[in-house]
Amino acid sequence: MGISKGKSDSIDIDGLMGRIDNENKVVQEESRLAENIAELKQATAEFNTAIDRMESVVTSFNNALEKIRTNGIGTRVHPQTMKSLSEICTNFVVEMGKQLMAHRDKQLELQKEHEARMAKMLKSGKGIWLSDRWAKVLAASFLFYVVVSFIYILCKVQ
Repeated sequence: MGISKGKSDSIDIDGLMGRIDNENKVVQEESRLAENIAELKQATAEFNTAIDRMESVVTSFNNALEKIRTNGIGTRVHPQTMKSLSEICTNFVVEMGKQLMAHRDKQLELQKEHEARMAKMLKSGKGIWLSDRWAKVLAASFLFYVVVSFIYILCKVQ
């Protein structure tokens, strides 16, 4: 028997090349995924190590806190330091009192000066508001307005 021709006369070379390219792409993606998985495993290991360290820090902190609670915090202040602090506070209060007294005296003096000026103005007749020139102009304008309004109303009624 002889070699016969196949049933299909044309071979799809482009399709075969496409399959080869697809296989190459799959291999490249697999290698990238493998690298990413390795990186993720390394990051997970580092993260777990950090968690372990944090747990040890928290445990140490809790132990120290419990030790403080049971033993208490023993602090002592030297009597000379307390005396100095007391003197500083007393001096501060005394100084503030002096400043407040000086301020009060100044305010009383200013108030007396103001009262003297007001008494002087009232004696000369300038302290009464209606004796002021602008108050007189206002009163005259108001009176003029009332008179004009009254005359206008009388004219309209008749």
